Amino acid sequence: MRSLTKGLDILFAFTRLHSSLTVKEIAQAVRVPLPTAYRFVKVLSEKGFLERDTAGRYRLGLRLLELEGALHHRMDLETAAKPLVGELARISEETVQLTLLRGDQGICVFVEESPSTLRVAPERGRVVPLHAGASVQAMLAFLPREEQENILARPLKGFTPDTITDPGKLRRRLQAIRRNGYAVTRGELYPGAVGIAAPVFDREHRVVASIAVSGPAQRIGERQKLIAEHTVRVARKISRTLGWHQHGPSLGRLTVGEEGSG
Repeated sequence: MRSLTKGLDILFAFTRLHSSLTVKEIAQAVRVPLPTAYRFVKVLSEKGFLERDTAGRYRLGLRLLELEGALHHRMDLETAAKPLVGELARISEETVQLTLLRGDQGICVFVEESPSTLRVAPERGRVVPLHAGASVQAMLAFLPREEQENILARPLKGFTPDTITDPGKLRRRLQAIRRNGYAVTRGELYPGAVGIAAPVFDREHRVVASIAVSGPAQRIGERQKLIAEHTVRVARKISRTLGWHQHGPSLGRLTVGEEGSG
């Protein structure tokens, strides 16, 4: 842990006024012996976090741009999505949530709740495995096949009696989602609730999030297709702000005949 702290201290020693440093200057800045500073600099350079110029001075490496890109990506996504989440909530009069893809899970990062007394209220910050519910199935369906199979090979936890825990049945569901461009589930995460979700893609055409509408089954009823249309439209808008274009994966054929029934 101490080594990690010192390594971070070295990176933060670089500032706009001191954008390049010698190893001796680094040692002085973080208060370590010169041989120790050499060892840290060697490791950080091998990992791409520091780069050595022709004068023998060190600068921050381009590898750090990966972290900057990830941070800006999340900020751009949430900034772009929030007003559209509100728009979809007003149109549907149901709860709308933005879920981000994080490894093999989805995390709810923003929720606009329905004004109705009877409503579905997902918790912000809740982490859900990718098989359980519309918001995460909409992302799982558009992951590379190998990643899908890795998830399907694990035990699939049941949250309600209607959660799909059979890999074969889930594969068929994912195929339908890919054809239709959105997911519809009934009672798989919240008993008695219908979830309708569409995936959000980035400029590399990778699925990164989903936008989902959820509400009591008896209230969504015949409005399901209309809500699905609006959900896909909003997903397209958010994706475009991230650089996605129509030549990438389809975000919806808007056929509702093969939705989830469980």
